Order: sequence, then structure tokens, then C-alpha cells
Amino acid sequence: MKFFLTLLVCTIATSFATSCSESSSEHGFCDAVAELQQIDALSLEVLPSNDVAVRGALAQTSAQASRVAREAPLEIRGDAEVIAAFLSALTYAIDATEFEDPLQRSAAIGAAQQEFEGQLSESVTNLSAFVARTCSPVPN
Repeated sequence: MKFFLTLLVCTIATSFATSCSESSSEHGFCDAVAELQQIDALSLEVLPSNDVAVRGALAQTSAQASRVAREAPLEIRGDAEVIAAFLSALTYAIDATEFEDPLQRSAAIGAAQQEFEGQLSESVTNLSAFVARTCSPVPN
């Protein structure tokens, strides 16, 4: 589980490593993306053995991903919604299972992954490309 979460968080954080220029009509979207990057960076510090911290970090990441989806321009909103829905399903899988029952938790996480198989990778790729086109690096 730690590998998958770390991979997903790193992929999303890398994708969102920019923020929008002030003149962009997508300013709210880019702000939400930048905040997601910050939350993802903090999530990487959470130890998988700290169940309360994992639940909290995942809930915070999921909530911010939902904000990104709400702020997303129409042309990319569907992909942002897929990512947000996946993180919501993953959060539910963690919340609905006990840390002391790793088989149950693994099964729940696997079910969430399977539900989004084939969609998630493409959505992350599409959203990453959109962010790269739409947002510019933060000036020094």
C-alpha cells in the first residue's frame, strides 16, 4: 500500500508543481492545484504505520483533489473528477477497514484500484499536460 500511495502522490505532486500566472482565467484552478501539491508533499511524511495520520492525510488530499475538480475548466474537469473520485474511493477503503486487519484493507484498496483501472493513468496524464499548458512556473 505504501508504494502505491507514494507513487500516486508523487505523480500528482510532480504534475502539479506549477501555479498559474496572475492573468490566467484559470487562477482558481491553479491555486487549488498548488495547494494540492503542498498537501501531497506533507502526506509523504506520514508513516504508513500511523493509521490516524494516514486517514487524516488521505482525507485532506481527497478533499483538495475534489476542490481541484470543482475549479477545473470544463475541458479537463472529467479527468480531474476521475482523480478526485479515485482518491475518495481510496479514502473510503481506508476508513472502512481496520489497520489491524491488513487482508481486509488490502482487499478494499484493491477494489478501489480495480474500479478505476484504465481510467486513472490516462486522467493523471491528461491533467498533467493541461496543468503544464495552462499554468506557468512561479517567478523567482
